[in-house]
Amino acid sequence: MKKFLPGWVTLVLAAGLLVAGGLMLLPSATAYDAVTTNASVELFMEVFSRTSVTYVDSVDSQELIEAALRGMLESLDPNSVLLSPEDYENLRIQLSGSFEGVGITIGIRDDWLTVISPVEGTPAFRAGMKAGDRIVQIDGESTEGITSTEAVMRIRGPRGSTVELNVVRPGLSDSLLFTIERDVIDLPSVTASFMIDDETGYIRLSRFGEETSKEVRNALQGIEDSGASSLILDIRGNAGGLFSAAVEVADYFLPSGTLVVSTRGNAVGVDNYYTSKGILFAGEIALLVDGGSASSSEILAGALQDNSAATLIGSRTFGKGSVQTLMDLGEFPNLGHYGVKLTTARYYTPSGSSIDRTLEDDYMNGDQLDDSLATWGILPDIELESQEVSGSLPAELFLGSVFFNFATDYVLQNDISEDFWPDSTTLSDFRDYLVQQGFEWEEGEFTDNIFYIERALFAEIAARVWDREMYYRLMTPHDDGIQRALQYLREGA
Repeated sequence: MKKFLPGWVTLVLAAGLLVAGGLMLLPSATAYDAVTTNASVELFMEVFSRTSVTYVDSVDSQELIEAALRGMLESLDPNSVLLSPEDYENLRIQLSGSFEGVGITIGIRDDWLTVISPVEGTPAFRAGMKAGDRIVQIDGESTEGITSTEAVMRIRGPRGSTVELNVVRPGLSDSLLFTIERDVIDLPSVTASFMIDDETGYIRLSRFGEETSKEVRNALQGIEDSGASSLILDIRGNAGGLFSAAVEVADYFLPSGTLVVSTRGNAVGVDNYYTSKGILFAGEIALLVDGGSASSSEILAGALQDNSAATLIGSRTFGKGSVQTLMDLGEFPNLGHYGVKLTTARYYTPSGSSIDRTLEDDYMNGDQLDDSLATWGILPDIELESQEVSGSLPAELFLGSVFFNFATDYVLQNDISEDFWPDSTTLSDFRDYLVQQGFEWEEGEFTDNIFYIERALFAEIAARVWDREMYYRLMTPHDDGIQRALQYLREGA
Protein backbone atom coordinates (compact mmCIF):
# COMPACT_ATOMS: atom_id res chain seq x y z
CA MET A 1 0.00 0.00 0.00
CA LYS A 2 1.27 3.45 -0.84
CA LYS A 3 1.87 5.70 2.15
CA PHE A 4 0.22 9.06 1.62
CA LEU A 5 -0.09 11.92 4.06
CA PRO A 6 -3.08 14.14 3.48
CA GLY A 7 -2.07 17.53 4.84
CA TRP A 8 1.34 16.20 5.70
CA VAL A 9 3.71 14.01 3.75
CA THR A 10 4.62 10.58 2.42
CA LEU A 11 8.00 9.13 1.83
CA VAL A 12 7.62 8.40 -1.87
CA LEU A 13 8.36 10.36 -5.05
CA ALA A 14 5.41 11.36 -7.18
CA ALA A 15 4.87 8.91 -10.02
CA GLY A 16 6.07 10.11 -13.39
CA LEU A 17 8.76 12.44 -12.01
CA LEU A 18 12.41 11.64 -12.55
CA VAL A 19 15.08 13.55 -10.66
CA ALA A 20 18.64 13.38 -11.98
CA GLY A 21 21.52 15.73 -11.25
CA GLY A 22 19.12 18.31 -9.81
CA LEU A 23 17.07 18.42 -13.04
CA MET A 24 13.44 17.33 -12.87
CA LEU A 25 12.51 15.66 -16.17
CA LEU A 26 8.92 15.28 -17.31
CA PRO A 27 8.93 12.42 -19.84
CA SER A 28 5.61 13.50 -21.35
CA ALA A 29 6.72 17.10 -22.00
CA THR A 30 6.44 18.24 -25.63
CA ALA A 31 9.14 20.13 -27.49
CA TYR A 32 7.04 23.26 -27.10
CA ASP A 33 6.90 22.69 -23.33
CA ALA A 34 10.69 22.31 -23.19
CA VAL A 35 11.26 25.54 -25.10
CA THR A 36 8.79 27.40 -22.92
CA THR A 37 10.32 25.95 -19.75
CA ASN A 38 13.85 26.94 -20.77
CA ALA A 39 12.70 30.47 -21.60
CA SER A 40 10.94 30.69 -18.24
CA VAL A 41 14.09 29.56 -16.42
CA GLU A 42 16.09 32.21 -18.29
CA LEU A 43 13.51 34.82 -17.26
CA PHE A 44 13.79 33.74 -13.63
CA MET A 45 17.59 33.88 -13.64
CA GLU A 46 17.55 37.31 -15.30
CA VAL A 47 15.27 38.76 -12.62
CA PHE A 48 17.22 37.02 -9.86
CA SER A 49 20.54 38.35 -11.17
CA ARG A 50 19.32 41.93 -11.49
CA THR A 51 17.71 41.84 -8.04
CA SER A 52 20.88 40.44 -6.42
CA VAL A 53 23.07 43.16 -7.98
CA THR A 54 20.92 46.30 -8.12
CA TYR A 55 18.39 46.13 -5.27
CA VAL A 56 18.64 49.07 -2.85
CA ASP A 57 19.66 46.86 0.08
CA SER A 58 21.97 43.86 0.19
CA VAL A 59 20.06 40.63 -0.21
CA ASP A 60 20.85 37.02 0.61
CA SER A 61 20.81 34.79 -2.49
CA GLN A 62 19.57 31.76 -0.57
CA GLU A 63 16.68 33.73 0.91
CA LEU A 64 15.73 35.06 -2.54
CA ILE A 65 15.67 31.59 -4.06
CA GLU A 66 13.68 30.16 -1.13
CA ALA A 67 11.15 32.99 -1.38
CA ALA A 68 10.72 32.35 -5.10
CA LEU A 69 10.21 28.63 -4.57
CA ARG A 70 7.76 29.21 -1.73
CA GLY A 71 5.82 31.65 -3.88
CA MET A 72 5.67 29.16 -6.75
CA LEU A 73 4.28 26.40 -4.54
CA GLU A 74 1.90 28.64 -2.62
CA SER A 75 0.37 29.73 -5.93
CA LEU A 76 -0.79 26.13 -6.45
CA ASP A 77 -2.65 25.49 -3.19
CA PRO A 78 -2.23 26.15 0.55
CA ASN A 79 -0.70 22.72 1.22
CA SER A 80 2.17 22.58 -1.28
CA VAL A 81 5.25 24.01 0.44
CA LEU A 82 9.04 24.10 0.40
CA LEU A 83 10.56 22.52 3.51
CA SER A 84 13.71 24.17 4.82
CA PRO A 85 16.23 21.91 6.59
CA GLU A 86 14.61 22.77 9.95
CA ASP A 87 11.07 22.23 8.63
CA TYR A 88 12.06 18.95 7.03
CA GLU A 89 13.64 17.59 10.21
CA ASN A 90 10.71 18.68 12.40
CA LEU A 91 8.20 17.06 10.05
CA ARG A 92 10.21 13.84 9.95
CA ILE A 93 10.21 13.75 13.77
CA GLN A 94 6.46 14.38 14.02
CA LEU A 95 5.67 11.55 11.63
CA SER A 96 8.09 9.05 13.13
CA GLY A 97 6.57 9.61 16.57
CA SER A 98 9.88 9.88 18.39
CA PHE A 99 13.06 11.94 18.66
CA GLU A 100 16.12 12.17 20.88
CA GLY A 101 16.09 14.96 23.45
CA VAL A 102 14.92 15.80 26.97
CA GLY A 103 11.12 15.91 26.55
CA ILE A 104 9.87 19.47 27.03
CA THR A 105 7.52 21.65 25.05
CA ILE A 106 8.95 25.17 24.90
CA GLY A 107 7.87 28.58 23.68
CA ILE A 108 8.57 32.27 24.10
CA ARG A 109 6.61 33.84 26.97
CA ASP A 110 7.17 37.46 28.01
CA ASP A 111 10.32 37.44 25.82
CA TRP A 112 11.79 34.50 27.73
CA LEU A 113 12.37 30.92 26.58
CA THR A 114 9.84 29.13 28.75
CA VAL A 115 8.84 25.53 29.47
CA ILE A 116 5.21 25.11 28.38
CA SER A 117 5.08 21.60 29.76
CA PRO A 118 7.40 18.65 30.38
CA VAL A 119 6.30 15.39 28.74
CA GLU A 120 5.44 12.82 31.38
CA GLY A 121 8.02 10.10 31.86
CA THR A 122 10.79 11.90 29.97
CA PRO A 123 14.23 12.92 31.32
CA ALA A 124 13.07 16.53 31.85
CA PHE A 125 9.99 15.33 33.74
CA ARG A 126 12.05 13.00 35.95
CA ALA A 127 14.59 15.77 36.58
CA GLY A 128 11.83 17.95 38.02
CA MET A 129 11.39 20.62 35.35
CA LYS A 130 8.00 22.34 35.52
CA ALA A 131 5.72 24.41 33.34
CA GLY A 132 6.64 28.08 33.72
CA ASP A 133 10.36 27.46 34.16
CA ARG A 134 12.38 30.08 32.26
CA ILE A 135 15.45 28.65 30.53
CA VAL A 136 18.05 31.42 30.71
CA GLN A 137 21.08 29.38 29.61
CA ILE A 138 21.67 26.27 27.48
CA ASP A 139 25.08 24.69 28.10
CA GLY A 140 26.26 27.94 29.66
CA GLU A 141 25.21 30.14 26.74
CA SER A 142 22.56 32.81 27.25
CA THR A 143 19.16 32.32 25.61
CA GLU A 144 18.53 36.05 25.32
CA GLY A 145 16.98 36.73 21.91
CA ILE A 146 16.81 33.04 21.01
CA THR A 147 13.90 31.68 18.95
CA SER A 148 11.99 28.52 19.84
CA THR A 149 13.39 26.77 16.75
CA GLU A 150 16.97 27.65 17.66
CA ALA A 151 16.41 26.45 21.21
CA VAL A 152 14.97 23.13 20.05
CA MET A 153 18.01 22.49 17.85
CA ARG A 154 20.36 23.21 20.79
CA ILE A 155 18.46 21.13 23.35
CA ARG A 156 17.97 18.08 21.13
CA GLY A 157 20.85 15.69 20.75
CA PRO A 158 21.86 12.04 20.60
CA ARG A 159 20.67 9.63 23.25
CA GLY A 160 23.12 9.35 26.15
CA SER A 161 24.58 12.83 25.73
CA THR A 162 23.83 15.57 28.29
CA VAL A 163 22.61 19.14 28.20
CA GLU A 164 22.76 21.75 30.98
CA LEU A 165 19.72 23.98 31.38
CA ASN A 166 19.93 26.94 33.74
CA VAL A 167 16.40 27.77 34.89
CA VAL A 168 14.71 30.63 36.73
CA ARG A 169 11.58 29.37 38.47
CA PRO A 170 8.79 31.66 39.68
CA GLY A 171 8.73 31.78 43.47
CA LEU A 172 12.43 30.94 43.91
CA SER A 173 15.14 33.54 44.38
CA ASP A 174 18.00 31.34 43.10
CA SER A 175 18.28 29.78 39.67
CA LEU A 176 18.27 26.01 39.18
CA LEU A 177 20.79 24.04 37.11
CA PHE A 178 19.50 20.86 35.47
CA THR A 179 21.99 18.46 33.93
CA ILE A 180 19.83 16.13 31.87
CA GLU A 181 20.81 13.03 29.92
CA ARG A 182 19.03 12.91 26.58
CA ASP A 183 16.94 9.90 25.62
CA VAL A 184 14.45 8.75 22.99
CA ILE A 185 11.23 10.74 23.42
CA ASP A 186 7.99 9.18 22.21
CA LEU A 187 5.17 11.32 20.83
CA PRO A 188 1.99 9.33 21.48
CA SER A 189 -0.99 9.38 19.14
CA VAL A 190 -3.37 8.15 21.83
CA THR A 191 -3.11 10.72 24.61
CA ALA A 192 -5.89 9.28 26.80
CA SER A 193 -7.71 5.97 27.11
CA PHE A 194 -10.04 5.13 30.01
CA MET A 195 -13.52 4.06 31.05
CA ILE A 196 -16.02 6.88 31.60
CA ASP A 197 -18.54 4.49 33.20
CA ASP A 198 -19.02 0.74 33.44
CA GLU A 199 -19.99 0.41 29.77
CA THR A 200 -18.38 3.34 27.92
CA GLY A 201 -14.75 3.67 26.94
CA TYR A 202 -13.07 6.90 25.84
CA ILE A 203 -10.07 7.19 23.50
CA ARG A 204 -8.46 10.51 22.62
CA LEU A 205 -6.66 10.25 19.27
CA SER A 206 -4.52 13.37 18.76
CA ARG A 207 -2.48 12.60 15.62
CA PHE A 208 -1.85 9.98 12.93
CA GLY A 209 1.73 8.72 12.84
CA GLU A 210 3.72 5.56 12.31
CA GLU A 211 2.73 4.08 15.70
CA THR A 212 -0.94 5.15 15.66
CA SER A 213 -2.37 1.81 14.54
CA LYS A 214 -0.60 -0.10 17.32
CA GLU A 215 -1.55 2.49 19.96
CA VAL A 216 -5.24 2.45 18.99
CA ARG A 217 -5.27 -1.36 18.96
CA ASN A 218 -3.80 -1.46 22.46
CA ALA A 219 -6.26 1.17 23.69
CA LEU A 220 -9.21 -0.75 22.24
CA GLN A 221 -7.98 -3.94 23.86
CA GLY A 222 -7.66 -2.14 27.18
CA ILE A 223 -11.20 -0.74 27.26
CA GLU A 224 -12.68 -4.05 26.04
CA ASP A 225 -10.88 -5.85 28.86
CA SER A 226 -12.49 -3.31 31.20
CA GLY A 227 -15.96 -4.20 29.90
CA ALA A 228 -16.62 -1.49 27.31
CA SER A 229 -19.60 -2.15 25.05
CA SER A 230 -19.58 1.37 23.58
CA LEU A 231 -16.86 3.85 22.66
CA ILE A 232 -16.38 7.59 22.42
CA LEU A 233 -13.55 8.17 19.95
CA ASP A 234 -12.40 11.79 20.12
CA ILE A 235 -10.60 13.25 17.07
CA ARG A 236 -11.48 16.90 17.70
CA GLY A 237 -8.54 19.13 16.86
CA ASN A 238 -6.69 16.23 15.22
CA ALA A 239 -5.13 17.88 12.15
CA GLY A 240 -4.15 14.59 10.51
CA GLY A 241 -0.88 12.91 9.61
CA LEU A 242 -0.19 9.67 7.82
CA PHE A 243 -2.76 8.58 5.25
CA SER A 244 -1.97 4.91 5.86
CA ALA A 245 -2.57 5.29 9.61
CA ALA A 246 -6.14 6.50 9.00
CA VAL A 247 -6.85 3.48 6.78
CA GLU A 248 -5.39 1.13 9.40
CA VAL A 249 -7.49 2.63 12.22
CA ALA A 250 -10.67 2.45 10.12
CA ASP A 251 -9.88 -1.25 9.64
CA TYR A 252 -10.58 -1.85 13.36
CA PHE A 253 -14.23 -0.79 13.00
CA LEU A 254 -15.23 -2.06 9.54
CA PRO A 255 -15.70 -5.54 8.00
CA SER A 256 -12.91 -6.90 5.83
CA GLY A 257 -13.14 -5.76 2.23
CA THR A 258 -14.91 -2.47 3.03
CA LEU A 259 -13.95 0.61 1.00
CA VAL A 260 -12.31 3.22 3.25
CA VAL A 261 -11.22 5.93 0.81
CA SER A 262 -10.30 6.59 -2.83
CA THR A 263 -7.58 8.85 -4.19
CA ARG A 264 -7.44 10.50 -7.61
CA GLY A 265 -4.65 12.57 -9.13
CA ASN A 266 -3.28 13.45 -12.54
CA ALA A 267 0.12 11.85 -11.90
CA VAL A 268 -0.84 9.02 -9.52
CA GLY A 269 -4.09 7.88 -11.15
CA VAL A 270 -6.95 6.33 -9.13
CA ASP A 271 -6.52 4.07 -6.10
CA ASN A 272 -9.08 2.49 -3.79
CA TYR A 273 -8.17 1.49 -0.22
CA TYR A 274 -10.04 -1.33 1.51
CA THR A 275 -10.00 -2.91 4.96
CA SER A 276 -8.28 -6.27 5.29
CA LYS A 277 -8.28 -7.41 8.92
CA GLY A 278 -11.90 -7.32 10.05
CA ILE A 279 -13.67 -5.68 13.00
CA LEU A 280 -11.73 -5.40 16.27
CA PHE A 281 -14.35 -3.38 18.18
CA ALA A 282 -18.01 -4.07 17.36
CA GLY A 283 -19.72 -1.88 19.97
CA GLU A 284 -21.65 1.34 19.44
CA ILE A 285 -19.31 4.22 18.51
CA ALA A 286 -19.72 7.98 18.89
CA LEU A 287 -17.03 9.86 16.95
CA LEU A 288 -16.37 13.43 18.14
CA VAL A 289 -15.32 15.89 15.40
CA ASP A 290 -14.97 19.64 15.00
CA GLY A 291 -13.50 22.28 12.71
CA GLY A 292 -10.00 21.21 13.75
CA SER A 293 -10.53 17.63 12.55
CA ALA A 294 -8.71 17.55 9.23
CA SER A 295 -7.01 15.39 6.67
CA SER A 296 -6.51 11.83 8.02
CA SER A 297 -9.15 12.55 10.65
CA GLU A 298 -11.63 13.21 7.86
CA ILE A 299 -10.68 9.98 6.12
CA LEU A 300 -11.56 8.09 9.29
CA ALA A 301 -14.74 10.12 9.87
CA GLY A 302 -15.92 9.72 6.28
CA ALA A 303 -15.25 5.97 6.27
CA LEU A 304 -17.13 5.34 9.52
CA GLN A 305 -20.02 7.63 8.61
CA ASP A 306 -20.54 6.35 5.06
CA ASN A 307 -20.39 2.74 6.26
CA SER A 308 -22.77 3.42 9.20
CA ALA A 309 -20.14 2.28 11.69
CA ALA A 310 -20.27 5.37 13.95
CA THR A 311 -22.42 8.36 14.78
CA LEU A 312 -20.55 11.63 14.25
CA ILE A 313 -21.15 14.32 16.89
CA GLY A 314 -19.85 17.89 16.88
CA SER A 315 -19.38 20.42 14.09
CA ARG A 316 -18.37 20.42 10.42
CA THR A 317 -14.80 19.22 9.86
CA PHE A 318 -12.10 21.36 8.28
CA GLY A 319 -12.30 20.15 4.68
CA LYS A 320 -8.71 19.10 3.99
CA GLY A 321 -9.23 16.43 1.35
CA SER A 322 -5.95 16.45 -0.54
CA VAL A 323 -2.92 14.17 -0.45
CA GLN A 324 0.60 15.51 -0.16
CA THR A 325 3.75 13.65 -1.20
CA LEU A 326 7.06 14.39 0.45
CA MET A 327 9.90 14.67 -2.05
CA ASP A 328 13.32 14.39 -0.48
CA LEU A 329 15.47 16.88 -2.41
CA GLY A 330 18.65 15.78 -0.68
CA GLU A 331 21.62 17.70 0.71
CA PHE A 332 22.72 20.92 -1.01
CA PRO A 333 26.28 22.21 -0.34
CA ASN A 334 26.34 25.02 2.26
CA LEU A 335 22.51 25.07 2.33
CA GLY A 336 21.33 21.92 4.07
CA HIS A 337 18.83 19.13 3.46
CA TYR A 338 15.65 20.31 1.71
CA GLY A 339 12.31 18.73 0.90
CA VAL A 340 9.15 19.74 -0.90
CA LYS A 341 5.60 18.77 0.04
CA LEU A 342 3.45 18.69 -3.08
CA THR A 343 -0.25 17.97 -3.52
CA THR A 344 -0.48 14.92 -5.78
CA ALA A 345 -4.08 13.73 -5.32
CA ARG A 346 -7.46 14.41 -3.72
CA TYR A 347 -9.25 11.79 -1.71
CA TYR A 348 -12.91 10.81 -1.75
CA THR A 349 -15.10 9.18 0.88
CA PRO A 350 -16.69 5.77 0.18
CA SER A 351 -19.84 7.51 -1.11
CA GLY A 352 -17.70 9.35 -3.70
CA SER A 353 -17.74 12.77 -2.01
CA SER A 354 -14.75 15.09 -2.11
CA ILE A 355 -14.46 17.10 1.09
CA ASP A 356 -11.64 19.37 -0.06
CA ARG A 357 -12.54 23.01 0.45
CA THR A 358 -10.02 24.08 -2.21
CA LEU A 359 -12.63 22.89 -4.73
CA GLU A 360 -14.96 25.64 -3.53
CA ASP A 361 -14.77 28.61 -5.92
CA ASP A 362 -15.70 31.04 -3.17
CA TYR A 363 -12.97 29.65 -0.91
CA MET A 364 -10.36 29.88 -3.67
CA ASN A 365 -11.36 33.48 -4.34
CA GLY A 366 -10.85 34.33 -0.69
CA ASP A 367 -14.52 34.98 0.03
CA GLN A 368 -16.30 33.75 3.13
CA LEU A 369 -18.71 30.97 2.19
CA ASP A 370 -22.03 30.68 3.99
CA ASP A 371 -21.66 27.49 6.05
CA SER A 372 -25.23 26.47 5.21
CA LEU A 373 -24.25 26.37 1.52
CA ALA A 374 -20.87 24.71 1.99
CA THR A 375 -20.20 21.24 0.64
CA TRP A 376 -16.65 20.86 1.98
CA GLY A 377 -15.77 18.93 5.10
CA ILE A 378 -17.88 16.27 6.76
CA LEU A 379 -21.13 17.26 8.43
CA PRO A 380 -21.75 15.31 11.66
CA ASP A 381 -24.94 13.35 12.27
CA ILE A 382 -25.57 15.32 15.46
CA GLU A 383 -24.49 18.96 15.30
CA LEU A 384 -23.58 20.85 18.45
CA GLU A 385 -23.61 24.60 18.80
CA SER A 386 -20.14 25.92 19.55
CA GLN A 387 -19.61 28.47 22.28
CA GLU A 388 -18.41 31.69 20.66
CA VAL A 389 -16.05 34.11 22.37
CA SER A 390 -17.20 37.69 22.67
CA GLY A 391 -15.10 40.83 22.29
CA SER A 392 -11.32 41.11 22.38
CA LEU A 393 -10.65 40.13 26.01
CA PRO A 394 -10.09 36.37 25.40
CA ALA A 395 -7.56 37.04 22.64
CA GLU A 396 -5.72 39.61 24.75
CA LEU A 397 -5.49 37.17 27.66
CA PHE A 398 -4.26 34.32 25.47
CA LEU A 399 -1.75 36.33 23.43
CA GLY A 400 -0.44 37.98 26.59
CA SER A 401 0.18 34.55 28.20
CA VAL A 402 -2.04 35.64 31.09
CA PHE A 403 -3.64 32.23 31.65
CA PHE A 404 -0.20 30.61 31.52
CA ASN A 405 1.39 33.01 33.99
CA PHE A 406 -1.57 32.96 36.41
CA ALA A 407 -1.57 29.15 36.47
CA THR A 408 2.16 29.06 37.21
CA ASP A 409 1.66 31.21 40.31
CA TYR A 410 -1.63 29.54 41.29
CA VAL A 411 -0.25 26.01 41.64
CA LEU A 412 2.58 27.33 43.83
CA GLN A 413 0.10 28.88 46.22
CA ASN A 414 -2.72 26.31 46.23
CA ASP A 415 -3.25 22.59 46.68
CA ILE A 416 -5.08 21.26 43.61
CA SER A 417 -7.60 18.54 44.44
CA GLU A 418 -8.60 15.79 42.01
CA ASP A 419 -12.11 17.27 41.66
CA PHE A 420 -10.71 20.72 40.83
CA TRP A 421 -12.61 23.09 38.58
CA PRO A 422 -12.21 26.90 38.55
CA ASP A 423 -14.88 27.96 41.04
CA SER A 424 -15.94 31.43 42.18
CA THR A 425 -12.87 31.74 44.42
CA THR A 426 -10.50 30.87 41.56
CA LEU A 427 -12.27 33.28 39.23
CA SER A 428 -12.09 36.01 41.87
CA ASP A 429 -8.35 35.41 42.25
CA PHE A 430 -8.02 35.62 38.48
CA ARG A 431 -9.89 38.94 38.39
CA ASP A 432 -7.56 40.32 41.04
CA TYR A 433 -4.57 39.10 39.01
CA LEU A 434 -5.87 40.89 35.90
CA VAL A 435 -6.19 44.12 37.87
CA GLN A 436 -2.63 43.73 39.14
CA GLN A 437 -1.47 43.26 35.54
CA GLY A 438 -3.20 46.48 34.49
CA PHE A 439 -6.05 44.92 32.48
CA GLU A 440 -9.31 46.81 32.09
CA TRP A 441 -12.54 45.34 30.75
CA GLU A 442 -16.26 45.79 30.64
CA GLU A 443 -18.04 43.51 33.10
CA GLY A 444 -20.00 41.94 30.27
CA GLU A 445 -16.78 40.90 28.52
CA PHE A 446 -15.83 38.71 31.48
CA THR A 447 -19.24 37.15 32.13
CA ASP A 448 -19.98 36.58 28.43
CA ASN A 449 -16.71 34.66 28.09
CA ILE A 450 -16.86 32.71 31.35
CA PHE A 451 -17.14 29.44 29.38
CA TYR A 452 -13.83 30.13 27.64
CA ILE A 453 -12.10 31.54 30.73
CA GLU A 454 -12.98 28.57 32.95
CA ARG A 455 -11.65 26.08 30.43
CA ALA A 456 -8.48 28.05 29.70
CA LEU A 457 -7.71 28.27 33.41
CA PHE A 458 -8.43 24.59 33.95
CA ALA A 459 -6.23 23.55 31.00
CA GLU A 460 -3.23 25.57 32.21
CA ILE A 461 -3.58 24.56 35.87
CA ALA A 462 -4.18 20.89 35.03
CA ALA A 463 -1.08 20.83 32.79
CA ARG A 464 1.05 21.66 35.84
CA VAL A 465 -0.45 18.98 38.07
CA TRP A 466 -1.58 15.97 36.04
CA ASP A 467 -0.76 14.04 32.89
CA ARG A 468 -2.95 14.35 29.77
CA GLU A 469 -5.08 11.32 30.60
CA MET A 470 -6.02 12.74 33.99
CA TYR A 471 -6.77 16.06 32.31
CA TYR A 472 -9.30 14.39 30.00
CA ARG A 473 -10.78 12.38 32.88
CA LEU A 474 -11.39 15.53 34.90
CA MET A 475 -12.62 17.45 31.87
CA THR A 476 -15.28 14.86 31.02
CA PRO A 477 -18.12 16.28 33.20
CA HIS A 478 -17.55 19.76 31.70
CA ASP A 479 -17.16 18.74 28.05
CA ASP A 480 -20.35 19.28 26.06
CA GLY A 481 -19.26 16.95 23.26
CA ILE A 482 -18.51 14.04 25.60
CA GLN A 483 -21.73 14.60 27.54
CA ARG A 484 -23.81 14.64 24.35
CA ALA A 485 -22.07 11.47 23.18
CA LEU A 486 -22.83 9.78 26.48
CA GLN A 487 -26.47 10.82 26.18
CA TYR A 488 -26.64 9.36 22.69
CA LEU A 489 -24.98 6.08 23.66
CA ARG A 490 -27.25 5.65 26.68
CA GLU A 491 -30.53 6.80 25.17
CA GLY A 492 -30.05 6.42 21.41
CA ALA A 493 -30.84 9.05 18.76
